[in-house]
Amino acid sequence: MKALVDALDRRLDIERARRGEAERLLRLKTEELLRKNEQLEALAARQEDLIKQRTSELQAARDEAIAASTAKSAFLANMSHEIRTPLTSIIGFAELLLEHESGTVDRLDSVRTIIRNGRHLLEVISDILDLAKIETQHLDLEQIDVPMPVLLRDISALVSGRAAERSLAFVVQPHLPLPSTLCTDPVRLKQILLNFCSNAIKFTRHGSVTLELRYAPQERVMMFTVSDAGLDMTAEQMARLFQPFVQADLSTTRKFGGTGLGLYLSRQFADRLGGRISVDSEAGKGSRFSLELPLPLDGAAPELLTMEGDLIDYARADFAITSTAVPELHGRVLLAEDGPDNQRLLSAYLKQAGLSVTVASDGREAVELAMKRDFDLVLMDIQMPVMDGVAATTMLRAAGFAQPIVALTANVMKADVQRYRDAGCNGVLAKPIDRDQFYQMIATHVAGAGCVPALDDSGYQQEMAALTAQFRAGLPAQIDAIRAALRHSDWPALKSLIHTLKGTAGSYGYGRLTDLAAEVDAELAAARHGRVAILCEGLLLEGHTALKKVS
Repeated sequence: MKALVDALDRRLDIERARRGEAERLLRLKTEELLRKNEQLEALAARQEDLIKQRTSELQAARDEAIAASTAKSAFLANMSHEIRTPLTSIIGFAELLLEHESGTVDRLDSVRTIIRNGRHLLEVISDILDLAKIETQHLDLEQIDVPMPVLLRDISALVSGRAAERSLAFVVQPHLPLPSTLCTDPVRLKQILLNFCSNAIKFTRHGSVTLELRYAPQERVMMFTVSDAGLDMTAEQMARLFQPFVQADLSTTRKFGGTGLGLYLSRQFADRLGGRISVDSEAGKGSRFSLELPLPLDGAAPELLTMEGDLIDYARADFAITSTAVPELHGRVLLAEDGPDNQRLLSAYLKQAGLSVTVASDGREAVELAMKRDFDLVLMDIQMPVMDGVAATTMLRAAGFAQPIVALTANVMKADVQRYRDAGCNGVLAKPIDRDQFYQMIATHVAGAGCVPALDDSGYQQEMAALTAQFRAGLPAQIDAIRAALRHSDWPALKSLIHTLKGTAGSYGYGRLTDLAAEVDAELAAARHGRVAILCEGLLLEGHTALKKVS
């Protein structure tokens, strides 16, 4: 019996031990499960926070996308209006002009309406293209010296007419002294100021628009301020002004039109020029838009203009003979130029200085003549048929031609000038030719023995009068040829005609024709044929106006 009891006790001890081990394992598993549960709860909380954050971000992105889509939809709807409205007038009046026997419209007024609407359309398209350049980081800027009188002349010429159309006065108020030149990008600077002035004119019903100019010599900072007596704005409206596709409020677009890009683009241009734009508005007194433009600190301080008369750009009168000093030179010059008018004009300049002149009408002929004969100087037009001036210069230098070569061109951007010099040109003369600069360049490369005043030479004046008369006589044919090339969309022929006119008209006193031809030439180079057609209409109208003045 005792042995049985001992056996039961042993089994009971074993069971107790097993039970204790099982309880210990259960306790460990329970603790592990509790830890896992806490981890899962923490993970779930983190996941929930993350989901809330992502949901919030997605909602914000959705709201932003909806806002952007709404803004761009409104922008596209507005662009549809801004493009279709002038096109309606352009197409409508053009159709009326085709009715030759119709006396229902004034033909000159119709042409002016077409040009006015065409220019508005051009401004709209230019804004859109500038926006694309900014967004793709393809906006290039120049840094060149801009004479203050020329800047004011250009701004006044462009703004005064717009102001007069709305019976407003445009006032330029300079606070002297002012720098004689500004080192900046003239195109973008004028674009900013024209945007300020155009907006001021658009929103002003009566009175005047004023452009003020101030200069801080110590800081070398130029300040332009355009003031109007138009609509005043709230702080909220002013904050929205510089956003793309946005104007002060929706009624502005409906009432006054516009892309809503002008001030946004102006701020982008100002930033890239190192400047700053600000705006303030006072109830009942209109608004003031200011551009603060720093000038380069390196180099000498700019010369200051101290009298208002110094700010006037005294352009040379049509066909006036200036008191140019003509050097007495000796030697032979090869003139490579395809334009007959420029051939006659430059030959007259060279002969007046006592030089012998041989003319080549294209680059290949210039190369052949230069290699066969002994010339002291080659004047090389850059854009010529058969072979252009760059290729001709490169070929001459490769063949061992060592005499000076001077480029003649209407394209004088920094990159262009460097390209001519890389090809082997010793100098560059810009078209239309400035006679003083022409003689200075020629005298640098050809030996001379002094100079005499041109005004004392009646023979020269007679020759210039004859050349001018020839140019005037040929101008109607040039205008007709341009019109025909435009009508048939013959872009290569049009480019050749425009290039010739650009290089010659200014030399005979038709500076405005040269400027308009340069604009057309730039658009032809970019293959923007719609803009070419619009600008050509303005050029043709200017040509007819010029002919009437001398008839």
